[in-house]
Amino acid sequence: MKCKKCGEEIESKLLYCPKCGEPIQLVPDYDVLEEELLSRVVEDKKKAKEEKFATGVYKNTPEASEAKKLPKITTKKVNYFDKKHLILYTGAFFVVFILLFCVFGSYMGKHTYNNLMNSAVEAEENGNYGKALNFYEEAYTIDDDSFEAIYGLGRMYSRLNEHKKAVEYLSKARELDPTNTKIYTYLLDSYSALKDLDSIHALAELAPNDEIRQLVSSYFVTPPTFSEESGVYEDDLTIFISAAKDCQIFYTVNGKNPITSGKLYTKGITLKEGTIEIKAVALNSDGDYSDVVSASYTVEYVKLSTPEVTPQAGTFAGQQTISINVPDDCTAYYSLDGTNPRDNGIQYSGPFTLTTGSCVLSVIIVDSKGNESPLYMGGYYIN
Repeated sequence: MKCKKCGEEIESKLLYCPKCGEPIQLVPDYDVLEEELLSRVVEDKKKAKEEKFATGVYKNTPEASEAKKLPKITTKKVNYFDKKHLILYTGAFFVVFILLFCVFGSYMGKHTYNNLMNSAVEAEENGNYGKALNFYEEAYTIDDDSFEAIYGLGRMYSRLNEHKKAVEYLSKARELDPTNTKIYTYLLDSYSALKDLDSIHALAELAPNDEIRQLVSSYFVTPPTFSEESGVYEDDLTIFISAAKDCQIFYTVNGKNPITSGKLYTKGITLKEGTIEIKAVALNSDGDYSDVVSASYTVEYVKLSTPEVTPQAGTFAGQQTISINVPDDCTAYYSLDGTNPRDNGIQYSGPFTLTTGSCVLSVIIVDSKGNESPLYMGGYYIN
């Protein structure tokens, strides 16, 4: 082993360095002097024990007595609560208390509801939305029924693009002030950012007046409208489709979805006899579609009945005047030889006279659309 002080090599049984006299610490963290005294006490006890068993009488030798007399460690008791110290401690306590009171009082003064709201408004006006949000949040913890704090939180979350949180607080603000147009503006911006069209439509139903209703409607594409309502019509029909400005219209007449299979609308759609369903959708400049709307139309032409001829076919004595009842917007044709008057007949313009002899009168009526009535045929015999 080497001495820690001079580095001299020391035999293992030595307690001091033979060169510099430095005590040798044999075991870490133990005091050398204490260890030496303990060693001597053990040795003296062992020696005394041996003398006792050798003579039969225990002898308290002077060496043993001296070994037992270990150094007595005394400590001076300090009275921490004497009068002098008590005054010092009390004074220090009051100084610390006053300092803490001043600091706490200053903090509480700055963090009252009014001061927080003023700081929030100032930060918001300066565009420090994150800082303003912190002030509004702290004010909200003081008064969670405050409209100003709730609306402020909604605005700041919207400004910071945290739209789900914005909707949460703006919805509460709208319930507290349902006619506030600015609240609807912030709400609509957040719904639009979240692509939540269902909530926008629902908000339109909650709009308390025309101004807000118009504001809400500007955030979604208005569906197209048809010039005629669904129904049954007797004549050919032309349907015109209209939509908001800057919107294109796509439509189908085969029942398919106009978003995926529609034809671009450019002019009116003419409908003839039959039933047709028109589906249409509007597309705005941002690429957003409206809801799909549809209308069903049935065109049923008026059925022409068999021509009414007066008098009806028969045998007559003497000449006979024949008249034909012609409906409005129709033309009657007739022939006297039984052929189809539609091709080579005489256009009826008024009553005509049959003289002696016999004939087969054929009459047909054609409306303005070209529809023909059933053919009337009758034999007339004049004596």
